[in-house]
Amino acid sequence: MDWIQQNIINILIGTFVCWILWKRFIAPKISGVKSMSASDYQHFRHEEHTLLDVRSLGEWESGHSGKAVHISLGEINARMDELAKDKPLVVICASGNRSVVAATKLAQAGFDDVYNFSGGMGSWLAAGLPVKSGK
Repeated sequence: MDWIQQNIINILIGTFVCWILWKRFIAPKISGVKSMSASDYQHFRHEEHTLLDVRSLGEWESGHSGKAVHISLGEINARMDELAKDKPLVVICASGNRSVVAATKLAQAGFDDVYNFSGGMGSWLAAGLPVKSGK
């Protein structure tokens, strides 16, 4: 018991790091989520797919792909039935963190071909992919 009291901060930090590693790297791999870079998307974007943007409404309105569907991460459980399961699903957010959480939820819900867009909108913009402002 003394050891726990003396090391509680280290235990909490270790637990937090493990949780982050699980959510970001391990759970997506187990669920079958694949990673897609901006250069991969350059070649993939002409194939039939759904691009799902899970950012907040304010982020969406500041700029998004004209072909994207917007469902914020907080609404994903309630609205995933709006998405087609019969075509690939590419999930994007601002940096790639929220999208990996959403992609993992979708894969666990039975979506087969799910990709996390690595680097999010930052990578999208850096690759020169098209952006539309507003609603």
